[in-house]
Amino acid sequence: MKQLSKIMLAAVASVAIAAPAFAWDFSASGSASAQLNITTVQNNAQANALSGGGVGSEGGGITLSSSNTDGANSSALSYSVNWADGGLDETLSISGSKKVGSWTGSAGTSFNMDRYGCSATATDNGSGAAATSTARCGQQTGDDTTAITVTDGTMTIVLGDASHLPGQNTASGSVASGTVGFSGDDDAIGARVGGYHGVSLGYKISDTMSVTGAYQASSDVSDGCGSGDAGHAGEGAYHGISGTGVAFNATFGSIAVGLTQCSAVTAHKGTPSGAADSTGTATSTLGLGVAMDFGDIDPWFTFGSYVALNNAGTKGQAYSGTDLGLTYALGSDSVVFSTSSSTEIGTANSVAGEAVVKTGMELGYNTTVGPVALGVGYGTTAKAQPTTAAACPNTSTTCVDGYSRTDIEVAMSISF
Repeated sequence: MKQLSKIMLAAVASVAIAAPAFAWDFSASGSASAQLNITTVQNNAQANALSGGGVGSEGGGITLSSSNTDGANSSALSYSVNWADGGLDETLSISGSKKVGSWTGSAGTSFNMDRYGCSATATDNGSGAAATSTARCGQQTGDDTTAITVTDGTMTIVLGDASHLPGQNTASGSVASGTVGFSGDDDAIGARVGGYHGVSLGYKISDTMSVTGAYQASSDVSDGCGSGDAGHAGEGAYHGISGTGVAFNATFGSIAVGLTQCSAVTAHKGTPSGAADSTGTATSTLGLGVAMDFGDIDPWFTFGSYVALNNAGTKGQAYSGTDLGLTYALGSDSVVFSTSSSTEIGTANSVAGEAVVKTGMELGYNTTVGPVALGVGYGTTAKAQPTTAAACPNTSTTCVDGYSRTDIEVAMSISF
């Protein structure tokens, strides 16, 4: 791996040295952040509140990049190193675009490089027991997926693995944690859409209005509209997925409006022996975003909903939520305020079918001290779910009724 890293660095360096001859521009970038955090959490109404926090810091990723422009054609190469998901992530990426006539095509590809010596035991290079050790584990194991985009400025076609539809979330936040969302707050309020294999057609109706239609079709067994959700437990190798969605975005004076709707379904295609299996999961999601530009005051509003049901009757979940707030400019500084709420009901996240109601609030101030960005934030979140004290003892790890969390954070960051 060290040898491979040296080769990559040498390749990028060679491009930099040859820049005058081949018109390639070279750059290197990184970032760093440090924060002071004070957090208090009470897991439910019967539990004790626990406080924690302190000073922490984080070194950002290191990126070496080089780009080239030749008339209407361009390309960019980058090599980046970052710590992610409990391991060192080394990524080599290239992207480019070419123009012929009025049409411009673009695409890109990216690879995480395998790392030798990765093992689940203390034995190096995967030479331990097969059940507990894997050589070159934890990194990319197959070809990169990508998408090809072609546009003439009015019509845009995207084919492949891409985020074909926008989620329409228009919110801003502070450095503190106080915004609630869907699926354990991992998903922002709006349409639960993401990257998936499909095709989309976007059309620019006017300078202020556009519409996009998308179709999902692949051998994936779940992840309808890119939501990230797993399907029915029985869905496996012989399932496929299909879905359709549409997005509309427009600006009316100082108000921008976006709407996305997407529905998908998984279905079993039969086994090699011809046996049929009717298990499947249907999902539907909607997102509405409104952003207003009133000079120094910029309010926003976002609504989102998501429903997933399977025809076996063993899994069903539904989310809905809103996010309302504004940013207020104070010269080059800004104040941000947001209030959010969501309702979640599902067999895996409810007590006797009762919904979990979550609320959140954030208040933050953002400024700069010379080249350093400084943010101060305060956030609170709370959860409620009708239940009884007997069903929600202080030792419960699933009951959330009476949950509360406060977060105070001061953060500094710099990019270089």
